[in-house]
Amino acid sequence: MVSIWVESVGRCLEEALELLAAAVRDCPDELWRTPMWRVQASEIVGEVRDAGGKPVTDPAHREALVQRWSTPWSVAWHALEVFDYDLAGELDTWSPPPPFAGKPHWQTFTSLPVPWSQPEIRGYIDYCRQRVRDTLSGMTEARAVTPLPPAHRYEGRSYAWIVTSLIGHTTAHATQIRQFITNPPGSPDVLG
Repeated sequence: MVSIWVESVGRCLEEALELLAAAVRDCPDELWRTPMWRVQASEIVGEVRDAGGKPVTDPAHREALVQRWSTPWSVAWHALEVFDYDLAGELDTWSPPPPFAGKPHWQTFTSLPVPWSQPEIRGYIDYCRQRVRDTLSGMTEARAVTPLPPAHRYEGRSYAWIVTSLIGHTTAHATQIRQFITNPPGSPDVLG
């Protein structure tokens, strides 16, 4: 039997995914590829590479690729990839589902030939919903307190810590997208 705490965490994770799903669903096509904020080149870690894996040296092309970082599709992808990866926590083998498997990861997003579509992102959300159910159905106290291994960016933290952090991370990115589509560039200032 699953504890009330595990059940509650599962419900919160489902709600966070639902917020993201609603923001993705409600995002108009004309905003899907529009940057939500200006990305500074210094925010990008590593070289900007094209779909062929070559460094991008043309300033205009580089700028266009860098601005993809703050688009709804890229932010949703980042939220889902972190969600999926952290559910594995480096305690299990992680591989994203098709069509995301074998493609560049979010950190190397500039080498992705075309942005992910809304149906692809919605499919990843559904996949993550099932991952939550599968992961939490077998959750034990021993598993929850297991320290994350050295390969994980939060080495030494408990597995429960990283799983519960997904609620806030996913909700924050869903809220960014929601705010953007509610008051897109060029719309009247709501507060003004």
